Amino acid sequence: MAPAGTQAEGTGHHHLLVDTPLDEVDLDQPLPANDGMRHFGGGQTETTLELEPGEHELQLLFMDHRHVSFDPPVTSEVITITVE
Repeated sequence: MAPAGTQAEGTGHHHLLVDTPLDEVDLDQPLPANDGMRHFGGGQTETTLELEPGEHELQLLFMDHRHVSFDPPVTSEVITITVE
């Protein structure tokens, strides 16, 4: 785990996909930052989310210093949460 921009073999940082399926992400390009693709470029490992009520799908994606995926991609399982 390292902040964005830190180039070292096998290191990177997390990105959180919120209601964004992995197959809709171009893993060969730097990941854009938006509400559906949240960057943790400081190397942080936790956060608090403010989401609208309802069901949401979340998935972590671990990417390199350039916000580009490793090959193969390093991902978590998709989890579904319900916000009340």
